Amino acid sequence: MYSNLRPYFTASIAVAMLFFAGACTESATRTFTFNSTVVPTQDLMVVNVEGPVRLVAAPAGTAITGTVRVIAAGFKAQKDAQQAAELVELVEVGRADSLSLEVRTPVEFSRFSFTTTLELRVPDDVTVSVRTDNGRVTIDRLQVHSVDTTRADVALSFTAGDAVIRTSDGPIVVDGHDGSVDARTSNAAIELNAVAGDARALTTNGFINARVTPYPAGEVILSTTNAGVALVVPRSFGSRLLAVTSGAGLVSISNLNFRPSSGPAFQAEGTIGDGAGIIDVRTTEADIVVEGR
Repeated sequence: MYSNLRPYFTASIAVAMLFFAGACTESATRTFTFNSTVVPTQDLMVVNVEGPVRLVAAPAGTAITGTVRVIAAGFKAQKDAQQAAELVELVEVGRADSLSLEVRTPVEFSRFSFTTTLELRVPDDVTVSVRTDNGRVTIDRLQVHSVDTTRADVALSFTAGDAVIRTSDGPIVVDGHDGSVDARTSNAAIELNAVAGDARALTTNGFINARVTPYPAGEVILSTTNAGVALVVPRSFGSRLLAVTSGAGLVSISNLNFRPSSGPAFQAEGTIGDGAGIIDVRTTEADIVVEGR
């Protein structure tokens, strides 16, 4: 008897699931402009709950300006979604020398989804940090202290400072940076192009391509798995070098004054020039190429 009723139970459950899934699908979008009342002079932290952040340079000594786009989702009624979106704020916290901009969502709607996109113009004499989730971070022509996001890519262009970058499952691209870079992601590639400073790049299952001019006696540390690594450094950079891969991977060192101390085909160890700095490059099952220019 129960087996005969099973199709009816299955159909009823399916209808119920469709009803509840369809009952909370309303969303609303709101876009507003932002003008800071405080002109930052030193450090700026931008904190988003979830969503992309884009910061571009503005003249020194100016206020922060830009747009904020809010999507409130998961509501039963569109009017409720719109009401919730209207309550989202970008709040200034702190002083001019240590200012935070924080996205705040209404507590009474905490079980709903909010995605906020920030596009801001920031004075170019401050050092910026960004923290968000599930959002791309783009920074252009600013001094960078840190970037922290998840499941999204990070792109820095013509930036400066000792930058620490953290994400997951998203690529990192640094194109023109004056200062050191410490970049970490997973399951994605890292590209460091024209970095004038020390460099660390750690990922998994992603190619690493780095063109770096380290500090004298500085260091370049690159590590990935199941993907190749290509590193270009100045011929004048002296360092101890260790490059290790595995499986079918090979190591190639070219156009450098490299004096090997040991090394099978999958490993190279030795000294470049005066040996003052460090180059440490590692992967698995893929090639490593280190080249001087």
